[in-house]
Amino acid sequence: MKSKINMNAKREFIIVLLGALLLVFGTTILMGTITSGFHLVDDHEFLKWTYEMERQNIPMMDILTKKVMDDFWWRYEPLYYSARILSCGLFGIDLTAYSVMKALEIVVSLVFLYYSGRLVGAGRGYAALFSLLSMVGYQSAVWWKLGPQESQCTALFSAGFFCMLKYLTVSGRLWDANVHEKTGNGTEAGEKHGGKGWMAASLLLFGAMVNYKESYIILVPFLMLYVLYHELQGEEKITLQKIGRTIRARLGYLVCLGIIFLVPVAVIITCVGTNNYGTVGLEAGVPFSVYADAISESLQGDLKWFKRFGMLFCAILLTYYDELKKLWKEMLLTVAFLLPQFIVFGRSGISERYILPSSIGFAFFFVLVITRWKPLSGRRRMVYVAGLLLLLGAHGRVCLREADYFRHRGEGVTAMLEAVNEMAGPDTKVLACFRPNEEGNLTINYWQKLHDFDQVYYWDQEKKVINRVCDSTLVYEEAFYKEESFEDMDIVVMYNRTDRHWVYDMSLDLTGFREIPCGTLTIYVREGSVDKIVEPQVEGLRIHF
Repeated sequence: MKSKINMNAKREFIIVLLGALLLVFGTTILMGTITSGFHLVDDHEFLKWTYEMERQNIPMMDILTKKVMDDFWWRYEPLYYSARILSCGLFGIDLTAYSVMKALEIVVSLVFLYYSGRLVGAGRGYAALFSLLSMVGYQSAVWWKLGPQESQCTALFSAGFFCMLKYLTVSGRLWDANVHEKTGNGTEAGEKHGGKGWMAASLLLFGAMVNYKESYIILVPFLMLYVLYHELQGEEKITLQKIGRTIRARLGYLVCLGIIFLVPVAVIITCVGTNNYGTVGLEAGVPFSVYADAISESLQGDLKWFKRFGMLFCAILLTYYDELKKLWKEMLLTVAFLLPQFIVFGRSGISERYILPSSIGFAFFFVLVITRWKPLSGRRRMVYVAGLLLLLGAHGRVCLREADYFRHRGEGVTAMLEAVNEMAGPDTKVLACFRPNEEGNLTINYWQKLHDFDQVYYWDQEKKVINRVCDSTLVYEEAFYKEESFEDMDIVVMYNRTDRHWVYDMSLDLTGFREIPCGTLTIYVREGSVDKIVEPQVEGLRIHF
């Protein structure tokens, strides 16, 4: 019997792993995101650090140490930058290698979310649904975008949550309130049944997670509450006395989680400061209407399918109003998961990659909790499950459409970089019109430098000037601020109307230039200024639904 159970478990693991691999790599390979190249967002860092290592001969550890130390005064993401710089030492500017790593992080997330669902008590189908609804949708941008930390953080969170559930399950309930009430003695099962390895693994993973991205730090209070929730499951009446005994029973683990939470928070408050995060977080004096407007726009935008189906799910649940009130503990857990995310992103709004980890909290309640809720039955249950599947279908469509656009945009950017490099001679002057996207300017700056070309200039639409300043937020030598004449520019590159994010009307007179479309960019070449004209062929969008 035991061998049969083990065989079933192995078969289940193989199916889950293969399913995750096929889903993620099937999407990224078939849609072309994995080989789409540069995107003028975030990938300038790969170019910058590779340039410093290969051309300026700066040791990798010097770059890493300086960046991490500076980060204590700018942001707090020490592990993120450490891993990013180390990967530059391994892969240089091979973006396909980074894309494979990113896809593997998503596979890890999907697998551990599935098994977390299983440990919570969900069946195979609902555990798979929980995993997929957490990761498929507008948030699938983290499957292919190389800058965001959400993919690493979600992998760390899902693996850590799985280990925490294993620890709580293996060690058993350290405080059995029912036994105490009958005998006056609580059971001490943890030491007998072990689980210390799972406990240590979970703390290690959560510790790494909070050093990757700030928005994942605020998941730790949810984890602490979940420990209490696990211990008090089945208790009809929750009293302060029972809560106190439960806290004492798991005190060591809760203290460790508390330290994992408080240390980065203390660093952010004392070193980084809370004003370095732009429109992220709460700020005194900001009207409530600002937050309400941002959240409203999010619900009309990338959260629209969560909103629409969430309203359906809530309407069904409200038909069980009296029974629903008994789920107050599960509701409290969900609020502890979601509310901090909405507060942190209340001014900026929640979209694309910022939907993580909120999508996990949504799926936790509406899939893991409600599908195991006994009152939900009959036709209402059928409608509810159909709604979950339709939500997954809607988000699956979104995933494919967003992947297609990412591929199209990346192929255009990469083709532009290669075409400009091929057309430009030693005296050719290239004008980049990407500002206010300073990352775009930095990308072309370092890419061309790595290809031994250093005649790139930058247009400031607001000031109507051209100079060598590729990032207006940095300090440059006086020579970089020397204004140049547009008449001396030979090649001009800028976004066109098909780009979603940065397009705006230029006040440049492009008469006498040849226009070359290049995906979401356009290259303009002054007539007679180059010996060879290169016209890249960029495949258009494949998906139009």
